[in-house]
This record gives sequence, C-alpha cells and structure tokens, in this order.
Amino acid sequence: MSAPTLLQEELELQHCEQEALRLTKELDAALELPKRIAREKLDRDNTMPPLERVGEISRLNRHEQELTTRSAVRNLVKTQTHSLLLLLTLMAALAAIVAWGLRLMNG
Repeated sequence: MSAPTLLQEELELQHCEQEALRLTKELDAALELPKRIAREKLDRDNTMPPLERVGEISRLNRHEQELTTRSAVRNLVKTQTHSLLLLLTLMAALAAIVAWGLRLMNG
C-alpha cells in the first residue's frame, strides 16, 4: 500500500469539516426546538378560532350547563321522593304507635 497522498488527506479533512458543520447545524436546530414549540403553542393559544368555531363552543357550553341543570333537577326530585317515602313511613309508624297506645288504654 502506498502512503496516502496529501490530496486524499485534504479531501478527508474537508469531508470531516463538512460533517462537523452539518452536525453543528442539527444541534442548533435541536436546541431551538423547545423554544419553537413553546412559541407555536403561545401563538395557538393567543389566536382566536374562526367565528363558527366560537359559536359552536358557546353552544356546547350552554348544552353542558343545561345537562348539569337537568341532572341537578333529577337529583333533587330523587332526593325529595326519598324524603317523602321516609316521611310517609314515619307517619305510618306514628299512627300504629298511637293506635296501639289507645288499645292499651281502652283495655
């Protein structure tokens, strides 16, 4: 094997320099990525959606509030029904105790 010529060494050196430059650019891009993502998220958050989307969002919010109200009413009716049944049971027990007491007094 012959000794590498000066031209081959220069070509290898130039190739290594190009590779180092490419890797440096990739590293800079990778380091910039979190900042770019944060900037894009901030832009998305600060950008108002199209008007039809705003209307749809407000309609969905009203619908969710109605559902919450309906479920609250349903829960209230269920609680009142339960309380009414307990009250009726209590009144029946009271009537039975009073009738039993009257029977004991009448002998």
